[in-house]
Amino acid sequence: MHLTTAVVDVDDVTVTLGERPVLHGVDLLVRAGEVVTLLGPNGSGKSTLVRAAIGLVPVQAGTVRLFDTPIDGFRDWHRVGYVPQRTTASSGVPATVREVVAAGRLAQRRPFRPASAEDQAAVDRALDLVGLTDRSDDSVVELSGGQQQRVLIARAAAADPDLLVLDEPNAGIDRRSQEAFAHALRLFVGSGRSVLLVLHELGPLASLVDRGVVLDAGRIVQDGPLPVPSTVAGMPHEHAHDTEPNTRWFG
Repeated sequence: MHLTTAVVDVDDVTVTLGERPVLHGVDLLVRAGEVVTLLGPNGSGKSTLVRAAIGLVPVQAGTVRLFDTPIDGFRDWHRVGYVPQRTTASSGVPATVREVVAAGRLAQRRPFRPASAEDQAAVDRALDLVGLTDRSDDSVVELSGGQQQRVLIARAAAADPDLLVLDEPNAGIDRRSQEAFAHALRLFVGSGRSVLLVLHELGPLASLVDRGVVLDAGRIVQDGPLPVPSTVAGMPHEHAHDTEPNTRWFG
């Protein structure tokens, strides 16, 4: 057991999917206010690790704790925002950007209760966070892929989570959307929240990452401050936390 208070604490975890071993005795620690990225080649176990960390796949050995609580007994799921890999904000049902983001508040409300002023304010903050306030009344189907990804991040952020988990949020989106996402994430972590994300390459997010955890064949081969080997991510690390205002965007 790690001797520190942690947001995510994965200790000696093994995961087998079907009959195929995917993770082998993996340790992962994410502290409050930290941005940790999982890096590595396709098939290395990155997505499986984040899913195991939030209870979406079972572990065969080892322990997982969220906010110092064993995962089996964890109930405060409103504290965790999750955006899975390759999702879309468009479900085929006409919905505005605001309606999709507002869905992130449903877990905070009692059944059949209308949205409160607090709910509306949280949605406004989430839209502002990702730079989509001016598109709030537009249908999500009118947005680009990068903008739809930002809508999903806003939906997760609207729940006012303490931990944001993102699986390849930059996959398939253009550079402008990547930079907008990086700006949103900088504001999010500036309020003391934690982020765990899977990345194929760092791109504009390089300056935000506190630690890079590199996986290969289901094992962690490196865990430490960036830079990491150029074969995994080739951008230098410039820490930006001290230059950004510590604006509290949530709560």
